[in-house]
Formats: sequence, C-alpha cells, structure tokens
Amino acid sequence: MIQGQSDWGVTYTSTQICALKGSTVEISCTYRYPSRENYRETAVEETYWFTERNGNEPVDVRTDSQCAGRVQVLETERGRSTLRISNLRESDSTEYKFRFITNQPGGSFTGSPGVTLSVTGNIFIHVLIIYKRSACRKQQYKNV
Repeated sequence: MIQGQSDWGVTYTSTQICALKGSTVEISCTYRYPSRENYRETAVEETYWFTERNGNEPVDVRTDSQCAGRVQVLETERGRSTLRISNLRESDSTEYKFRFITNQPGGSFTGSPGVTLSVTGNIFIHVLIIYKRSACRKQQYKNV
C-alpha cells in the first residue's frame, strides 16, 4: 500500500454476515485508488478475495480447494467487487478480505479488517408468550 494516501481504500457493504448452511451469500465491496500517481496513470492489474486459513498466509478463494466450484467473483463495474459463495458449509465461517494490486510502485491495498462470515446449520425462532394469569389473581386477592 502507498502509505498516507487517503485516495486508496476498500469499503465493505457489511462487516459481519450470518447465513444458513446450504444457502448462497454475496460479500461486496467498493474500492478506490487515484487515477494518477507518480506521473503515470493508475491501472488495476489484479483483484482477489482471500482468507487466511493456512497459518495466516493469504489464500485466494478462487484457488482454495475448500471452495472449489462454489465461488464466483463478480466485477460488474469499475471499483466494485462481489464474492458469491454457494452451497455454504460451516467450514466457510471465517474472515474474507479483498485486495487489489495496481501498476504503481507499492500500489496495492487490502481492506482490513474484512468481512466475518458465520455459517450456521440451524435457525431457531423463539416465541415468547407472556401469560399474566398469576399476576391478575394476586391483584384480585388484594382488592377483596
């Protein structure tokens, strides 16, 4: 990253996502960089989403064997990226980060912290019913 440049950045749509096992999730971000730096036009050479599963070494999700055939990276417009993971597994629960690399010397940026995905196998719906019968009886006795 080029230090001290506020023109560089990654902004995630959400920083925490909870999803159900077997479903599909989309993790999105926008990224920005200066159009010119060091008297030359800036061009993005590479973008990727990664996790730090193996001893804190970045692993590109597109090449991660745990995600094989279940991930898509969508670049629908300049400066926007979406990671789509289908058929979610509980093992997909981790932090996902986006990184882009430009043609500028030291011109790379990682959005950190990233997006924490929590995949759960079950969803519980709690219904709370408050029945005030005993409270009503106490009041009746006090009034007698």
